Amino acid sequence: MQKQLIIDALPLIFEGGISNYVKPLVQSLLTQTATNLQLALLFRLSFDRVRSQLYKKYLHKERSNKNIHLITHWPDRLLDKLWGRGCFLPVSLSRGTDSVFMATTEMVPKKGHVKVGWIVYDLTPLRIPQYFAGNRNDYYIKMKTLAQRTDFIVTISNNSKKDLIELISYPEDRIYVIYPGVTLPKEPSPASPRAGQRPYVYYLGSLALNKNVDGMLRVFSACVNRHGLDIEMVLTGKDFCGQSFWDQLIRELNLEGRVHITGWIPDQERENYLNHAKMLWQFSWYEGFGLPVLEAASRGIPALYSNRGSLPEILDNPEQEIDPANEKEAAERAAQALRSQGILERWKRIGLERSLRFSWDTSARRLMQHLEDLP
Repeated sequence: MQKQLIIDALPLIFEGGISNYVKPLVQSLLTQTATNLQLALLFRLSFDRVRSQLYKKYLHKERSNKNIHLITHWPDRLLDKLWGRGCFLPVSLSRGTDSVFMATTEMVPKKGHVKVGWIVYDLTPLRIPQYFAGNRNDYYIKMKTLAQRTDFIVTISNNSKKDLIELISYPEDRIYVIYPGVTLPKEPSPASPRAGQRPYVYYLGSLALNKNVDGMLRVFSACVNRHGLDIEMVLTGKDFCGQSFWDQLIRELNLEGRVHITGWIPDQERENYLNHAKMLWQFSWYEGFGLPVLEAASRGIPALYSNRGSLPEILDNPEQEIDPANEKEAAERAAQALRSQGILERWKRIGLERSLRFSWDTSARRLMQHLEDLP
C-alpha cells in the first residue's frame, strides 16, 4: 500500500532554530520522494498576518516544485484541542494510502488510524534545567505525555536517543536517529568583512547561559590577557541576556574592542564571518547536536568544542574537545592550537573528512526507509 507522509511544515517559513533542520530535510525529501511515498506539507496558518505573509513568500519561492502537495489548516489552539482528543486532521486523506504524520514542534496528535512520528531535537532542559525557565517536572510531564501519543520518534543524534531512553523511558526500537546534513552556501563568500584587522574566533548560536557564552568569553580573555594572543572574537546569534550583561562582562574581562556582537544576521553574512574565522568555538553545557561545528568543519574551519552532550559525535576527535567546567585547561588548549598552524591544519583536514559523512540526501533516504518499514 502506498504511504502518505504529512509533515507539519510550519518551520519551513521561519529562520533559525528547528528550521535549520526541518527545511533542508524536507527539501531533500521533496527531491527524493519515491513513487510509493506521497509527501504533503501542512501549514498551520491560523489568523496570524505574519505567518500568512511568510507562507505566501514560501509559495512564491517553491511555485515550480511539482512535488509539493499543500494543506492549509486551522488555528493552533483548535488543532491542539482536536489532536489532544484523538481527532487527527480535519482534511480528507488520500484514498488507498497508509498515512503517517510527522510532528516537527511540540504540537503532536494522538496516534490512531494515522501513524504519528515526532521530531525531538533534544531534551536539554531535562539535563541542565538550571539554565531554563519553568519547572523541570512540568517539562518532563509534557514531553512524556506527547511521546506517548506517537508511534515513533525521530531525533538528531545518538546522544539524544540515549536521553529519550533514559529520561522519558521511550522504547529504543521506536527511535530513529536522522543526523543533520551539511548545507553549503549557494554563492561564494565575498571578501572578509574584517579585512586588515586582527584574526578572530567565531561563535554562532544563541547568546545564552546554557550555551556557556560567558564561560567562552572567560576562556577568550585568558587567551588574550594571560597567553598574549592578539585576536578578537565575533559573536553571532539572538541575545537572551541583554546587551548590558555582555557589556559589563566584557569590561570585567578587559576585552574592550576585542569582542564584536553582530546580533542575528542573514545567512550570507554568517557564512562570510564563518569562512574567514581563525577558529570556531562552541563551549555549550549541553547540545542535542551542534550544527555550527559541522558547518565549520565542512568549510575547513577548525573547531574547538565542549565534550558535553552530542558535540563529540560530530567530529569524533578528543583533541578538539574541552571540558567547559575547566576554563584554565580550555584556555591552554585554545592558545596552543591558535599558535600552531600545524594543529589548525590537522583539525581542518579531520573536519573536512568527517563532514563528508553528513548529507541531507542520505538523511532523507534513511528516513524514507524507516517510514517504508513501518508496520
